[in-house]
Amino acid sequence: MGLLREEDKKYLREEFEKILKDRVRLLLFSSEDEHCIYCKDTRQLLEEVAELSDKIELEVYDVKSDEAKERGVEYAPTIILTDESDELDSRVKFTGIPSGYEFTTLIKDIMFVSTRQLEISDATIQALQDVKSNLKIEVYVTPSCPYCPRAVLVAHQFAMVSEKIVGEMVESLEFPSLADKWGVMGVPHTVIKNLDKGNVVQFVGAYPETHVINFVKDADEGKEVDMR
Repeated sequence: MGLLREEDKKYLREEFEKILKDRVRLLLFSSEDEHCIYCKDTRQLLEEVAELSDKIELEVYDVKSDEAKERGVEYAPTIILTDESDELDSRVKFTGIPSGYEFTTLIKDIMFVSTRQLEISDATIQALQDVKSNLKIEVYVTPSCPYCPRAVLVAHQFAMVSEKIVGEMVESLEFPSLADKWGVMGVPHTVIKNLDKGNVVQFVGAYPETHVINFVKDADEGKEVDMR
């Protein structure tokens, strides 16, 4: 039995036909281990999405493979979205199944990568050119959070623009140890790590991009901010 309803498949097939331009690669890092509860469902979900357009290509790798190591993948399931030439590298990530409200995030990301037409402003895009440090934006979510996709999409679009930024959705219920590390109590909870200087900026809520870019600047400058 499929995970997507037939009416949803029909709608998405038509939307992909109208909107998608360049090919999009979905890289799934999975595991046959019985402890990976959502690996099977994640693969099935991506297979069903990939079947809706010849512009979407699914590649499946073991989480312990060389490909996973090269792309810095540690957990299963992890999804990386990239373009045909792999210009985006491993900067747009989902750690955990994009279910519930996060399925919308997956679909919009596919459209963003394929068309390179983003929703963030030109001013924000220009500001991202000034980022000097290597940053990782982790957005902790749950499938039932209606505000989380907004936060994840901002992080992912920032990563699509800047080679210095990795944007990652982390499903808190699947990976409680990661959520506990940052004291996640409410979602969306965003953690911006400066991988060069070691400082961290944290905040809770789906802030507009104009606020998030200021948090990115704080992280880039080496500031510590905790707005939990």
